[in-house]
Amino acid sequence: MNKTKKYTLVFIVVCFVLIGGAGIYHACFAPSQTSQPVVKTPVEQEVIEQEEKTEQESKQETEKSQQTPISKDKESITQKQESQTTQQTETTSPSKTETSEEETTPSHSTETEEETEIEEVSSVNVTITGVDSVMAQDYIEFEEGMSAYDALKILADNYDMSVKVSGVGQAVYVKGINGLNEFDYGGRSGWKYKVNGSYPSVGAGSYVLKDGDQVEWIYSTNG
Repeated sequence: MNKTKKYTLVFIVVCFVLIGGAGIYHACFAPSQTSQPVVKTPVEQEVIEQEEKTEQESKQETEKSQQTPISKDKESITQKQESQTTQQTETTSPSKTETSEEETTPSHSTETEEETEIEEVSSVNVTITGVDSVMAQDYIEFEEGMSAYDALKILADNYDMSVKVSGVGQAVYVKGINGLNEFDYGGRSGWKYKVNGSYPSVGAGSYVLKDGDQVEWIYSTNG
């Protein structure tokens, strides 16, 4: 084999090595075409933006169409509630007026009846006067046939005062009231009674009172 053939063979081997190395480099290290960004023309970009805008508008219209019935339903419900409230107010007003009138009339009649009852109540004024001061005084309800002694006993019971007597019925004689007895202030001391400012000539058990009488029991120290 001559030198020319050797060189030719070496050259061919080197070429194959270079070609193989270049292929391996491009396969491993060269950026792939798929990873490169796609460059769009202005027309394509405008078309894409227009499509996206149309999709957004359609979505908004769909949302509005879904919300509108709800708001309309709310408005109708509110209007119904207002109309019902107005009807109830119109219906209630006359009844309140009638009720107030009905309540007012009986109250006036009740007050009139109470005043009549108060005016019709009969009473007598009874006073118990001790040595130095009034021991008890009040109006008591009058009853037909009430005696001066009966009036004294009712007033004494109301004031939790004791009454000491002798005799019974029309012959009753008052000896002491609330611990203040006859002869406590001498031999002529004791209890007397007046009716309308005068001393009756009969005993307290036999003196029949009248409506409005003024009865006064007085402890006298000199008879």
